[in-house]
Amino acid sequence: MPKQADPKLRERLEVVKDLIAVFKFERVVYLTITLVSFVTLMICAILILAGERGNGALPVTLLFGSSGAISYTGARLLKMWSDALKFLLPVVRDEV
Repeated sequence: MPKQADPKLRERLEVVKDLIAVFKFERVVYLTITLVSFVTLMICAILILAGERGNGALPVTLLFGSSGAISYTGARLLKMWSDALKFLLPVVRDEV
């Protein structure tokens, strides 16, 4: 950030940094769930494509469950960043 930036923008950036720090654990949990779900999704895709002749419902169930978990956790992470940007936007618009 430039040294001559608006004090309001600096203040809001500090608030956003503090909020991001407060919710760091939540972000790590969401990213971990996303990673585990993605690995599960890839394993299910390999099992389905390989044509494993076991319980056919299990890979499909895991496929839908993991894709749903990825969607949910991704949406929560994007909402957090969207809220942070909405908080900064009024000050940035005033500077332009």
